[in-house]
Amino acid sequence: MKRAAFVIYTWGTTVIFAGLIYWLATLPYLSYGSQVSDDLIKVIFRMLLYAVLFILFYRSIILTLKNIVDRLSHYRSKGEESEDAEFVLIIETLVVIVAILSSILFSVFEVYITNLTPGRQGELKDVLVSVMSILLTGIVVYTLPVIGELEMALKHKFEYEMKLIKKGNK
Repeated sequence: MKRAAFVIYTWGTTVIFAGLIYWLATLPYLSYGSQVSDDLIKVIFRMLLYAVLFILFYRSIILTLKNIVDRLSHYRSKGEESEDAEFVLIIETLVVIVAILSSILFSVFEVYITNLTPGRQGELKDVLVSVMSILLTGIVVYTLPVIGELEMALKHKFEYEMKLIKKGNK
């Protein structure tokens, strides 16, 4: 049950954020000021939105895998450490690729929805800005694999403290 709750938490935050992006895409007649400032604000905002969306997709997938596959969550012995490191690297590479593709597909879907919204016009430029943001974030995440480590450490600590409390009550 604890594992299921943790998976629901990780994917729930991703789905809520994707819902926020979808909601923003359906708002009609968005404009801030002049054309130049309006475009600049939209590009920066889009880059931030899709960087966060990529991080949430990546975090959800990697934490789900670490929660389900014990070999990904911690090393078992010194002898298995190098094999586990290679296994983790392969899995993280695949997860980055899946998160990139998922985020890009969501970006295309969001621009399509924007085109259906009155007063809004989604453009190829919007998709390209999103893709650039996703790829840059993917490079950073892949080279600095710390996303999810804090949450997994907190989860393990919480489970350990709960075991101690249960032992103390018996």
